[in-house]
Amino acid sequence: MEPYFRTLFHQISTVGCGFYGGREVDNVYVGGGTPSVAAPYLEELFETIMQSFRLKSDAEISVECNPESVTPQLIETLYNVGVNRVSLGVQSLSDELLHRIGRAHNRAQALEALSLLTPVFPSVGVDVMVGLPGQDEYDLLTTLDELLAFRLDHVSCYSLILEEGTALLREAKEGRFSIDEDFSVDLYDLARGRLAEAGFDRYEISNFCKNGAICRYNTSVWQYGDYLGLGLGASSFIKKREYPFLRIKNTEDFSKYLTYKENQPTSKSEEISLFDAQKEFVMLGLRLEEGLSLIRFVELFGETFDEAFPGKYEKLSRYLSRTDTHLRINSDCFYISNSIISEIIF
Repeated sequence: MEPYFRTLFHQISTVGCGFYGGREVDNVYVGGGTPSVAAPYLEELFETIMQSFRLKSDAEISVECNPESVTPQLIETLYNVGVNRVSLGVQSLSDELLHRIGRAHNRAQALEALSLLTPVFPSVGVDVMVGLPGQDEYDLLTTLDELLAFRLDHVSCYSLILEEGTALLREAKEGRFSIDEDFSVDLYDLARGRLAEAGFDRYEISNFCKNGAICRYNTSVWQYGDYLGLGLGASSFIKKREYPFLRIKNTEDFSKYLTYKENQPTSKSEEISLFDAQKEFVMLGLRLEEGLSLIRFVELFGETFDEAFPGKYEKLSRYLSRTDTHLRINSDCFYISNSIISEIIF
């Protein structure tokens, strides 16, 4: 960790000093993964960020944590450096399911972490998964009910995705279990209903909040905002005044990343053409409950949605709703959003 964080601090300082004309920063997001395991470096990390960038007075400063790494010492550090939003990767409160998917924490650790976090931070959210092997309605509802007993204002509800290189994917390929997509949808519906009863509104396919506590960082990405990625494998997206836009990705090679201190190139850039940018804007914006902004589409691209994608709305109008300002997927069609978006952009 030591050489990694020394390099990261150097990158933050170097990039921050010349950050695009001194632009103010709306959000700081430390994640994904488990930054909480790096507790000894977090204070210096945030000090370096604060010294290198101009943060807005109401900036959202968010950190991801896993339950097994939440300690009173970590909480004190995060609070002292100004963190105001914490996301906890709970996934389930069934020890059997947590063990099945290879999580490092158990039910007791998740509940203890929430009991420590919720009295301290103004915004605390949790991640919950549906479609886990062996999961049933009782498991899901029990998990949600116990979580909602805490002062939470955000819940992310994701379906299980089998990633390359994981034990679960190997088991699926060996036929030891399969994902029942229809049942996963039923579980998602069950979660959505329970969250609605508790006052949570869905604002994105997988995200729910109460009292307006949207995740501003993620929402900015879905609305095609700029973001700056710092660290190993991090990605940046920068919109220039003219096309092409730029996406920049830091190397995922640890040894190569450490050469940043010698000012060696450790990232690669991808140019995004006008039409590709329009497709990305549609793909991201239609994830949102409010949909994509037709006004912002014109501001960004100099033409209307209908000019860029002629006839698409008429073809898919039974799945879509439209106002003067937004185009959105109907709520009961979110389950087939990938197919609808593909029909528009391809």
